[in-house]
Amino acid sequence: MGYAFLVAAPERALLLECGVVDVRASTTAAERLLAISKALDELIRRHRPFVLAVERLYFNKNVQTAMRVSEARGIALLCGARAALEIAEYTPQEVKMSVTGNGRADKKAVQRMLPLLVALDVPITQDNVADAVAIALTHAQRARFADAVAAAT
Repeated sequence: MGYAFLVAAPERALLLECGVVDVRASTTAAERLLAISKALDELIRRHRPFVLAVERLYFNKNVQTAMRVSEARGIALLCGARAALEIAEYTPQEVKMSVTGNGRADKKAVQRMLPLLVALDVPITQDNVADAVAIALTHAQRARFADAVAAAT
């Protein structure tokens, strides 16, 4: 599971930390979910975010993959709710549209756009991390737009 913590800025967002919650494949499903929960609780405690932005579930042709993703996503939602975070959900198409301007963009197009939108020390090459950064950026852009609309009314 990828994660990203960033601070929105008018020009380019500042990436505080990103990475992968890595769980050993040799452990049981329950142990992997517990490890994800502990890692997310620690990240939330350390960074003290206000919002948890996650990818909204979409139908996946591979049912086993979809189940594992939905279980991990449920753990993330639980950790966010336990920390009283605002929860925001975005479809993959919304994220791609927000980051690339094309809701059908591929993962490589999203990865190519990230350095233009976020100050990065090194390129992001892991799909899960790039997805997490893109989801965080999508929320930052939507929140900035909502704030501008609220200020104008």
